[in-house]
Amino acid sequence: MLRLRFIVSLLLTIAITLGYFYYVAQAICPVPITYEVGELDERFGLTLDDAKLAIAEAESVWEDATGQNLFTYEENADLTINFLYDERQALTDAEMAERNRLNTTANVNDQLQSRYDELIARYNDRQVAHERTVAAYEADLAAFNEQVAEYNETGGAPPEVFEELETKREALDATRAAINQEAEALNELVAEINRLSEEGNELITSYNQQVEQYNDTFSTHREFTQGTYRSTGNIDIYTFADREELVLVLAHELGHALSIEHVAGTESVMYFMIGEQPANLELSESDIAAFADVCGARTFWDTINLGFTTSFN
Repeated sequence: MLRLRFIVSLLLTIAITLGYFYYVAQAICPVPITYEVGELDERFGLTLDDAKLAIAEAESVWEDATGQNLFTYEENADLTINFLYDERQALTDAEMAERNRLNTTANVNDQLQSRYDELIARYNDRQVAHERTVAAYEADLAAFNEQVAEYNETGGAPPEVFEELETKREALDATRAAINQEAEALNELVAEINRLSEEGNELITSYNQQVEQYNDTFSTHREFTQGTYRSTGNIDIYTFADREELVLVLAHELGHALSIEHVAGTESVMYFMIGEQPANLELSESDIAAFADVCGARTFWDTINLGFTTSFN
């Protein structure tokens, strides 16, 4: 009977110990992390579904690369993701408005340039044709005048020749009138080209001034003050320029929720600054290495060894 009690006691001790090792293994990387959307300021222009979809896309950056279920949406979750509008987003909104204004000006300039190039090409083609017409007219006129002079020297042209010469004169007069009309049209075309050139120069001057003002106001490095992760269980998102940047900021803060710190490499999700991360967001080698350090796969005996190391060091 005493032996039986000893065996039961031993089994309980093993069960408790194994439970401790399991806890240690889970505490290293407590996934999946449950999360929910908390405060969502309407000034961001996001619906709840918009926010959920962006977070889902951000979590997939980690889950697709690691092949693990790291995050799960759940009401009353461990992690609350808030969207808090403050002066940072107000500044971002102002920047985007100014950038849109610059883009509009640039588009107008492109249209002016396209119109200017079109008119220049049209003018050059018509000018070449006009010069050919003038040269042909002058040659015909010289030949006509020479013929008339010859007849005048011999006492005048016979009636039948006179009628022929009169027909040529009328044709030459009509050609000259057409030449004069085309010359006026070319002058009007030149005036339109000059007007467009002046308008384009004014627009470029204005655009350059706008760019200078934009750079003075907004050309500062943008660190990850767009969001923060708090160990109390909050991710607070403060600002983002567009959906692409929102997903990047969320992915970055979710990385911190996994206990991953900043890493090297400007293209890394966990780099401390936004700038060179790819549009098609994915983890860099540095991101994956940092994840492996914190949440790398371990065998059962690795976990036991880690449990002993944790207990006695």
